[in-house]
Amino acid sequence: MTHVAMFDLDGTLVDSPRAIVETFAAAFEALGESPREEADVRATIGLPLEQAFAKLLGAPQDDPVVADGVARYQEAFRTVILPRARSLVFPGVAEGLAELRRHGVTLTVATSKFHRSADALLAAAGLREQFAVLIGADDVAHPKPHPESGLRILEQLGARPEDAVMVGDTTHDLKMAHSAGTGSIAVTYGVHGRAELLSAGPSHVAETFPEVVAYILGMLPGSGLVDGLLDDRTYHIEFNGHLTNHVKHAVVALAGLGVAPERIRDYHDNYIRMTPYGCAVESARPAGRTIDDDNWLEFVGKRQDWAAYCEFFDRRERELGMPELLRRYLPQLLPGWAGALQHATIHLGWALAAGHRWMAIEGISYLAFSYVSCHPERSVPAAAQEAETPKDSLLRIARHWEANQPQLGAQVENLVGETSADIHPELRRSGLQYRIARMLGEGHPLIHDAPGWIEGQDPAASWDELAYAVTLLYLAEPGDFLLLHLITALHAMRAISDALPAEERPGVVKAYWTGILGVLFSRGHFSTPGKLTALDGLFDTATDDLSDPRWTREWDWHIARAVEEEEEHNPKLVHVMRELWHRTGGRSIYRVAAGQFTATPELPPTFEQPPTD
Repeated sequence: MTHVAMFDLDGTLVDSPRAIVETFAAAFEALGESPREEADVRATIGLPLEQAFAKLLGAPQDDPVVADGVARYQEAFRTVILPRARSLVFPGVAEGLAELRRHGVTLTVATSKFHRSADALLAAAGLREQFAVLIGADDVAHPKPHPESGLRILEQLGARPEDAVMVGDTTHDLKMAHSAGTGSIAVTYGVHGRAELLSAGPSHVAETFPEVVAYILGMLPGSGLVDGLLDDRTYHIEFNGHLTNHVKHAVVALAGLGVAPERIRDYHDNYIRMTPYGCAVESARPAGRTIDDDNWLEFVGKRQDWAAYCEFFDRRERELGMPELLRRYLPQLLPGWAGALQHATIHLGWALAAGHRWMAIEGISYLAFSYVSCHPERSVPAAAQEAETPKDSLLRIARHWEANQPQLGAQVENLVGETSADIHPELRRSGLQYRIARMLGEGHPLIHDAPGWIEGQDPAASWDELAYAVTLLYLAEPGDFLLLHLITALHAMRAISDALPAEERPGVVKAYWTGILGVLFSRGHFSTPGKLTALDGLFDTATDDLSDPRWTREWDWHIARAVEEEEEHNPKLVHVMRELWHRTGGRSIYRVAAGQFTATPELPPTFEQPPTD
C-alpha cells in the first residue's frame, strides 16, 4: 500500500501569499490598472490564475486582458517571489517533509499554480526533490476544487483514496480532498481562517506544520497509532466461543475513513471493554504445540491453537517473505474462506490492503484455524452461461429459487436440521455458521455450475461486477447481517487476489462465487428476482458527480454515524462502499447502500450452553 500525502503549495508549504499580493500589484501596474484591495487579492489565492484575474478584473475568463494579466503576473513572479523563495518556506516544512519520507510516506503537490511556476518555486525553495508527483493547474482539465488533481496523483501512484491525505490552507483544497475521497488537513496559518476552513469539513485542523506531520504519522495505516493497534497481540482472535474479535477490522475502516487517531483509539478501547454482544474480548492464549511444514495441514479447520498457527506463519514469513508465503499456502486455504462468517478472510484481506504484516499473519492463521471448505474443486464449466455477467448469473439463480422455493427451502431446512460429525460442535452452537457449513458441505448443482466469466474475463472486471451484484442483494434486504459480510469479504478477497500471481487470481474469483452461493442457499430463501431487477433498473447507470458538494456532505454524515455505532460492521460497510464509489467514478448504488446500517444480531438460545473449544 502506498501512503500518500498531497500538499497545496501557496499558503501551505511556502508563505507566498504575502508575496503574491505584491506580484498581483506589479501585474496590474504593468497592465495600466490600479491595484486591487489586498483582501480582494488574498480571496483569490488558491484559484487558477485565469479565474483569479477574471474575478479581479471583472472580465470573462477568455477575455484577452485576462491572458495579458496572467503573462504579466508570471513575469513578476520570476522577479518578486523566486529570489525570496527560501525565506518564504514556513517553519518546520523542510524538516517535516524529510521526516514523512523517512517513514515511507510518498509526498506530492496538487496546486493551482501552473506546473512550470510551481516547479520553479519548489526548486528555488530547496524542496523540489522531496516530491514524487507534481500536478499543476495546466496538468488537468478541471483544477481545484474539482477532484481531478487528487485523482490524477492517485492514478499515477497506483494508490487508493483511503491511503491518502490532502493538506491545504483553503476550502478549495479541502473540497478537492472530499470529492476525491481522501482525508484532509486544514492549516490555519495560510489564506483562509479557521471558521471558513471548518465549513469545508476537514478531517483535522493544524495550527503548525509539525502538527501536520504528527497527524499524518499517527493517521495513515502502517504508521503511528494505527500501526500500534494493528500490531497489538494482547487478545485472542475469538471470544465467547466462536465470536470473532473484529476490532482490528474497525481500526482499518476508521483510519480509511479519515477518523482522527484519538477517536480510533477510543473506539478500539470501548470495543475491548465491551463488544456489541455484551461481553469483553478474551486475552491471548499461549501456543499449545509446535506447528511446522510437516504437520500444519493436520489441524486445519479443527479450531485448535490459533497462537501456534501464528507462530508458524510468522516464522515462515520471515524465511520466505510475504509474497512467497501467500503463494505457497493460500491455494490450500482459500477454499475455506467462508468459514467463521468470512471474518478470517476479512482479517487477512484487510491487512493486506492496509499493508500490515502482523495482522496478515493473524489472518492467514485464522483461515487455517476456522477452515470450512466451499469445495470450489467441484465446480464445472457451465457452457450455457458463457455470455453471462455476475449480475446475470445472480438473477438466473434468483429466478430458479422463485420457481422452486417450497422444495429448495424444505431441502435446506432438512439439511441443517441434521447433525454432522464432520462439523465442529462449536459451530452448532453458532446456528448461522452451522447452517453455512452444512450447505457448503452438501453443495448444489447451481452452486457448482461455474459461469464462463469466472475464467473468461480479467478478474479485476469480475470483482467490479461482483461488487455491484452483492450490493444489489444487500439493498434488496438492507441491514441483513450475512449479506453485509459478503460485501466486506469481497473487499478482502479482491486484496488477496491482487497479492497472488496472475494465474492464481481466477481461482480466487471461483472460490468467492462458490462460497457466496453456499451462504445464500443456507438461508433457505433467496432475494426475489423482481426486486433485484427493479433495483438494477434504478442503479445500473446511475452515477454521482464526484465534485458535487451534496455527496461530500452525505458521505460526511455516513462517516459521522458510523463512528458513533457500537456495531463495528457499520464503519466497515461505509469504508468499503466509499472505496467502491470512488473506484467506479461515483456509482450511486454504493452511496445509497452505505447508509443501510445493520444491527448486532441477538445470540440464539444455544449460547446458554458453554463453548466447546
